Amino acid sequence: MILVTGASGTLGKEISRQLTQEKRDFRCLVRKTSQIKELEEMGASLSYGDVTDKESLRKAMQGVTHVISTHCLGMPKKGLSCWDVDYQGNLNLIELFKENGGGKIVYISAIGSALHSPFQLHKVKRLVDNALTVSGLDYTILRPSGFFSDFTMSAKVVQKYHLYPSMGRGDHKVQGIHVGDLAYCAINALDNSKASHQAFYIGGPEVLTYTQIAATFAKVLGHNVRVFPIPMGFIKFVGWIVDTFTSYRYQIQGFAKSFSKESICDNGPLLKTFDIKLKTFEEYLRDYFAK
Repeated sequence: MILVTGASGTLGKEISRQLTQEKRDFRCLVRKTSQIKELEEMGASLSYGDVTDKESLRKAMQGVTHVISTHCLGMPKKGLSCWDVDYQGNLNLIELFKENGGGKIVYISAIGSALHSPFQLHKVKRLVDNALTVSGLDYTILRPSGFFSDFTMSAKVVQKYHLYPSMGRGDHKVQGIHVGDLAYCAINALDNSKASHQAFYIGGPEVLTYTQIAATFAKVLGHNVRVFPIPMGFIKFVGWIVDTFTSYRYQIQGFAKSFSKESICDNGPLLKTFDIKLKTFEEYLRDYFAK
């Protein structure tokens, strides 16, 4: 039995879809407030609970031999922060999984995870990475870049105004990934002995600037698309205002500073371990607009 946490999120739903296609025995941990329509349509087994609630988590863990941890709280919500959900929630998961007899756990970290990151979520991600390495459990850590779907959040603006908003200059480099590719690697890692006790960075097959992302939109849509740069100074100023008046609750400045760095990685170790042909942004974009 595989337990998927964060199953109602973008990655969790894709993992559940692929597990369903493979006819694997799995269970989704969801909250009562989660959007579960797609999971129900798949016929997924649901366990209502929360990683911050040990008793509900213990119930969801019954009979579980493998775990894929995808839950993530980027911004504070309902009195909870990433320290509650992403850090303590994963420590709860590790503790109860060991109590349950253990097995293999696949953890979705982040490409920017670092103990000294200005963004709290990335600091938390690396702390969980470290906790897993000394847990005594079999594990695989995947550190993905941003999803291609992040690049299409402004798709309506691109279609209507022929402009692609860019954080900073158009030459900023990113290496987005198809969520389906990340889901495939997470599932494959469950039974892949070569992936055991390893951490892998994972991005798409190409490094793109925002100017190249705009050009890919233009190629797929058949009309010119220009980059609309949003100065980092302006983003940081807005972040300072928000952080100042919310007692740094949302960590906007830390987010901006962390994501102003180029999110690129070496896929070499990953490709030697997983049998996968990573999809390009153009392939993703053609599928996106075809739907």
